Amino acid sequence: MTLLRVENLAVSYGAIKALHGINLTIEEGEIVSLLGANGAGKSTTLRAISRMLPLQGGDIFYRDQSVKQIPAHQLVAMGIGHVPEGRGIFPNLTVQENLALAAWTQKNKQRLAASYEKVFALFPRLEERRPQLGGTLSGGEQQMLAVGRALMTDCRLMLLDEPSMGLSPLLVKEVFRALQAINAQGMTILLVEQNAHMALKIAHRGYVLENGRMVLEGPAAELAKDPRVKEAYLGASEAK
Repeated sequence: MTLLRVENLAVSYGAIKALHGINLTIEEGEIVSLLGANGAGKSTTLRAISRMLPLQGGDIFYRDQSVKQIPAHQLVAMGIGHVPEGRGIFPNLTVQENLALAAWTQKNKQRLAASYEKVFALFPRLEERRPQLGGTLSGGEQQMLAVGRALMTDCRLMLLDEPSMGLSPLLVKEVFRALQAINAQGMTILLVEQNAHMALKIAHRGYVLENGRMVLEGPAAELAKDPRVKEAYLGASEAK
């Protein structure tokens, strides 16, 4: 089943066109990676999908329903979670308070308890740090908290923007293992990630953006072998 369909999406920042009629689809249960250089339009795509940016053209369909007129907070209740670049946690709230605030859409106490259980099973360190302020966590722990907050919304589709940014190689592997575990439990993920090697390693399919235009798409394993992708995005990653 197609969970998300983006058709001819166009976004501008004033007179500057950021996205030029892009198209993408995500099937339920997939991890789809969105690759591209800085400024290619990756984060803009995620922000447009989660309705944090106005559209200049095109449409976005979630479960075959157009959502281009639906405000961001209602999309969360519909099942779309967004983990922004820079994590976006509340530094002056505790881990527990960050998670509780994200769970405002959940009214069923049993499902709420199950969400906490899922988050703490994936990230035991967060359970240990429940009373600790978010701003005092390490970078890796803050990223775990950001992903945990998205899980607390009980979302079906998670939009992830640069989850490995600023993390040590060991923590990067830990975060990506968690993403695979989340996906194995049924979560669909649209992943924006500079570490193309890791992104394609866990993704089922991928898209490549250049200057706001989709230039390549296909199974992740095929993209990883594509000479254009290897030259532009995989050289540094494979050398590590």
